Amino acid sequence: MTWQQPCPPHGLRTLELPCPNGCGGHWTHPAAERDRVVDPPDDRPTRVAGNADAANRLGADFIAGALRYWGIDHPAWRDRS
Repeated sequence: MTWQQPCPPHGLRTLELPCPNGCGGHWTHPAAERDRVVDPPDDRPTRVAGNADAANRLGADFIAGALRYWGIDHPAWRDRS
């Protein structure tokens, strides 16, 4: 993987990492992040569902409605006319 990152005062700096899926043979995802890898092996137990999973099931409409109900004003909700 290659990307550019701001690096004052020189402008942009190019950074490189081997493939995180293990293709490069140097670096792989840490064990804690293995559940994010595409097509992981099926021989390991599934992770325990947590608060992030519950929040993802709520849905954006529910959250937006709650924020409006609590009086939180977001620029995306304002009329652009």
